[in-house]
Amino acid sequence: MNPERRNALLTMLFGAGFVGLRSLATGIPASILLNPRKAFAAGDASVPPSATNPQFVIFSTSGNGDPVGCNAPGTYDDPNIAHPNDPSMVATSIALGNATSKGAQIWSTLPPSVLAQTCFFHHATYTVIHPDEGKVLRMMGAVAGGEMLPSMLGAQLAPVLGTVRAQPISLSGNFSEAVYYQGAPQPLLTPTSLASVLTSPTNGLGAMDLVKLRDQSLDSLNALAKSQGHTAQGTFIDQYATSTTQLRTLQQGLLGSLSMLKDNSSDSQIQAAIILFQMKVTPVVVVHIAFGGDNHGDPGLGTEVADHQTGVATLAKMMQSLSSAGLQNHVTFAMMNVFGRTMIAGANANGRQHNNGHHMSLLMGPGIRGSVVGGVAPSAPGQEYQALPIDSTTGSGSASGDIIFSDTFGAMGKTLASAVGIPDAAVENNILTGKIVQAALAT
Repeated sequence: MNPERRNALLTMLFGAGFVGLRSLATGIPASILLNPRKAFAAGDASVPPSATNPQFVIFSTSGNGDPVGCNAPGTYDDPNIAHPNDPSMVATSIALGNATSKGAQIWSTLPPSVLAQTCFFHHATYTVIHPDEGKVLRMMGAVAGGEMLPSMLGAQLAPVLGTVRAQPISLSGNFSEAVYYQGAPQPLLTPTSLASVLTSPTNGLGAMDLVKLRDQSLDSLNALAKSQGHTAQGTFIDQYATSTTQLRTLQQGLLGSLSMLKDNSSDSQIQAAIILFQMKVTPVVVVHIAFGGDNHGDPGLGTEVADHQTGVATLAKMMQSLSSAGLQNHVTFAMMNVFGRTMIAGANANGRQHNNGHHMSLLMGPGIRGSVVGGVAPSAPGQEYQALPIDSTTGSGSASGDIIFSDTFGAMGKTLASAVGIPDAAVENNILTGKIVQAALAT
């Protein structure tokens, strides 16, 4: 990678003057480092904006329209729904915390602690067109101001998480899944390009004396606090600051993790996302995990089976990696693709078609309760399946549900936003349709 591109990427990751590296080295939020006088003048720099357990977000999306919703809990009660003829897809009772639902056997391989905070949310995206991926990320207009859902989450979470940037970072490298923030396209990175930048022998993490950078930054902040008579702020700085031992451990751990990024697979995208969270670069990282792809021609639904096996394995590895990084209580995973697939038995043995009436979003994290939200039913006798309206209190799919079919997408977005710690008022202001489904939220 040429030096100009490397420096541009470092600036994108760490901000002007590499303030993100100073934040990483000191433990002080980037917002305070950027304008310490304003932070001190505000009276108490240690009080962030209101939020409840704010979460970093790994956001998986696919413009292919994967069939992940066709074999999820909530689709095995109707014998007329087609599932692959494979042991990993047989109907299996799955414990989702205190709830139980039948789903593909492969989902039962996730640890009980993970399933206890996993929600299978059935809704619709109202399109069958691959190029509508951008519209779907905007929730078909349900996000205020034409913003994309991951970008709205980033804007709300960045101040409370203290990240360098609010804009999401996409690691899938797929132009069809490009992310925009306030109308501006965001760079597409890959795990290997990220590793190349951050492990550079000249200006990468290993070449930097972060302890020296820490000491210089803390000395400057303390001097400013003292000159302005802010003794309380000096105490705050001392309490917030990362110790040199912690910093050395973090630096070596990050370098070790970066050295493991040898490809751009889904597993590597997840690992790179965790590194970006540890460095507090961004609140939201967009990835791509395949669950069958655009499987029009898929004899015996073999690709669907294989991708479910590798996809669930990636999710299991993700949870293990989050635990190893100490982030298991600070990261939420969401998967939302462009549309779902057709499900009528007898019509899908050699592949599935696009379905604008049903899609399943997968939500996993400490703010999520193990559950199945919504359900499916034929749109008319003998016709294709679509998502049912939802009872906002119980989360059940029901023809009499108070969340009507056209609002089920908005309801998923609002529920996710609430689960990652965004206050209800901000949720209502930023997602214009649907209701929060409280039954999907941990208490």
